[in-house]
Amino acid sequence: MTAAPDAKGPSTTAPETTPAAAEGTTPAAPVDVRNLQDKFNSLLDARNQYNELAKKAREDRDMLNESRRVKSIELEEHKKARDAANEVMRTHKELRNAYQDQAKALIAEKKGKTGNIERSLPLQVRKLRNDMQALMEQQQTTILSASKEKVLVEKIRDLWLELKAKEAELQKQKAVEVDLGDADSTIDALFAKADEEHGKVVAALKEASAHHEKFIAGVKEIRVLVGEANKQHAAFVAYKIKADESHNKAMELREKVMAVRNERKAEFDARRKEVQEVNQSARRNVADPRALDRLKDQALDELKKGGKITLGF
Repeated sequence: MTAAPDAKGPSTTAPETTPAAAEGTTPAAPVDVRNLQDKFNSLLDARNQYNELAKKAREDRDMLNESRRVKSIELEEHKKARDAANEVMRTHKELRNAYQDQAKALIAEKKGKTGNIERSLPLQVRKLRNDMQALMEQQQTTILSASKEKVLVEKIRDLWLELKAKEAELQKQKAVEVDLGDADSTIDALFAKADEEHGKVVAALKEASAHHEKFIAGVKEIRVLVGEANKQHAAFVAYKIKADESHNKAMELREKVMAVRNERKAEFDARRKEVQEVNQSARRNVADPRALDRLKDQALDELKKGGKITLGF
């Protein structure tokens, strides 16, 4: 976008003021085109300054958004690492608890407070399987009413759920089964394994906590970045609006300047044409002596009539 160009025409133009109004009316105030041009240039300068400010705000906004993007990736990594450490912690915690439960069961067994856990569970599982099998055979071989069959099906379902729970518990005990030949050494071994697993639980928990703290700190940083980016975006929009306003005002002023200059150029061209026509008439009269005599006669006639004399040269 450039400043309003000067109107075409010779450089030696008449002073840039509006022509006098028609006779009998109040002349309009002259328009100072140079002042309008200064205002136009001032508006362009303001527009350019606002555009520069908008550009700076946009760059700052984009930089903040990029920082937020990078920080979000970093947060996602901390989140994944935290969740993985928590999963490791849960695994070792389950093993620790299983070893502790086994050790406590052996201690209780030694004191005669409980039976042999290792033996009772298989027996319980076997009994549940037999009971469920008997009920299933009863369902298949006995004619029952709908209500009684419903009750039987519910019993079978309850036994099945209990059986699955006991089987899972038995499987868990088998995973941490140790030699029970020597009760005391076995109890010590179980607690040693439990302590080892507990150490792994603490280490995993510490790692998860470290990643979680970094995750929370990152979330706070992102909130700050988002707030600052929003401020810069609002500034960018405000500067662009002001730049557009300055541009529109400059274009309106440019149209006004061009209109005044075109009007004055038209007036200048009309006057120049009038002068050219007078000069052409004068040259023709000088070249024709008889035309001079006619002009003299016309002048004398005008004098006799009291009119004005107009010479063609």
